[in-house]
Amino acid sequence: MARTRILATLGLSNLTKERIQALVEAGADALRINFSHGDDSQHRELLRMVNEISTETGRHVTTVADLQGPKIRLGELEPEVHNLAALSDVFLVPGHGPTKPPRLPVVLDDLLEVTSVGQRILIGDGAVELSVTGKENGEVKAQVVHGGTVSSHRGIYLPGAPLRTEALSEKDLHDLSVALTAGVDWIALSFVRSAKDIETARERIRHLAPGRPVYLLAKIERSEAVMASQEIIASADGIMVARGDLGIETPLAELPLTQKNLINDANRAAKPCVVATQMLLSMVHSPRPSRAEVADVANAILDGADCLMLSEETAVGEYPTEAVMCLREVAEATEPYIVEQHGTFLVNPPNTPPLPHGEEGAVAVAAVRLSEQIKAKAIVVPTHSGRTARLVSRLRPRAPILVLTSQSSTPASVGLLWGVRCRTVPSRLTLDGLRDTARQTAREEFGLHTGDRIILTAGYPVEGRPTNLVAVAEI
Repeated sequence: MARTRILATLGLSNLTKERIQALVEAGADALRINFSHGDDSQHRELLRMVNEISTETGRHVTTVADLQGPKIRLGELEPEVHNLAALSDVFLVPGHGPTKPPRLPVVLDDLLEVTSVGQRILIGDGAVELSVTGKENGEVKAQVVHGGTVSSHRGIYLPGAPLRTEALSEKDLHDLSVALTAGVDWIALSFVRSAKDIETARERIRHLAPGRPVYLLAKIERSEAVMASQEIIASADGIMVARGDLGIETPLAELPLTQKNLINDANRAAKPCVVATQMLLSMVHSPRPSRAEVADVANAILDGADCLMLSEETAVGEYPTEAVMCLREVAEATEPYIVEQHGTFLVNPPNTPPLPHGEEGAVAVAAVRLSEQIKAKAIVVPTHSGRTARLVSRLRPRAPILVLTSQSSTPASVGLLWGVRCRTVPSRLTLDGLRDTARQTAREEFGLHTGDRIILTAGYPVEGRPTNLVAVAEI
């Protein structure tokens, strides 16, 4: 079974409970709903079906609501589609339109304030490029550097521009309320720029769902976010390397190293990291991926990604379950390299400062090292918040990780973590009771046999205190 988590995006047309179930059975651990598409009733119905599947199977399927965010787009064009010729001039006008080329409406009130001569402007997937040459009569004049087709509502990018958009648009606030009411686990925040954006969203969640744990996934897709990645990782519950917009907002040639650095920073902070965009894009129309895509998936796993995301492949693709199975197969083939070649190398890499996370971090290191030395068949981690599970998971142990919790929110909190399975157990167990429960659940979950040994972590002397104990137990 793959330890790298798989996050599959649900489409909004002709999607049934049976198709969702097929994705889960193929290996999807978590399901994403893109709130950029569809309406409230569709979003609620998708979340209802996923939660129903979780209840019926007894296996928590983590849900992620991906908010559209303050994305800048073109307004209405007349005609709807237009071809821009290289070296021609266009005029960008703040507003929703409609306009006729060479005037292009841009839904950004302060367009003139945030652009300057020489500013690059990219449209759509970045194939169409403009360069600002001046400002006249309340319009931004630009020359077409690379021509191509543009259409109404396409995304528009101003790399490096000092944008002053709000962290959450009116649509985001509405969608956030819908998602929380429907019981979503994680909220993915688009176009995050700083830790302040995370705290703004967290405050809104406290207001809309007081007392309910909801986890925030910060999508790193702007150059400002890359520069502020340390503070964003510290503030968020996890990050997503959103390579689509990130590959437009930042130099494409730097994207591989940016991905590696972001994953490494998330690993050190013990926060889950999702790698997204075009993982298996060819499988939208093909039952088999390209060789380059397989290598890309494997390298993301070797970089240390906790979770890989499929977008179009499962949302609109012709082979959604095959795409999930392909990710799972590549993960299963790649992961042995991590545990066999790296072993406990990740526990204490050379030439790096001491690992953070205090006593709990030290206990996690001790548990993983002990599991290696005695060839333990599992590491059992009781936890309320999921923190100890994160600290163990980040070390990529050879033994599988089994989380035991009495808290209903914990399965969601660990749902994007590498190598973790989660079981709900009774609360207020004594240490002896916890040891017995760990033996029994590990036997059931991993098919262990009499005489197999497991590692057990715990908070002693009372449940709920920080993890401070490591023990060996025999089945």
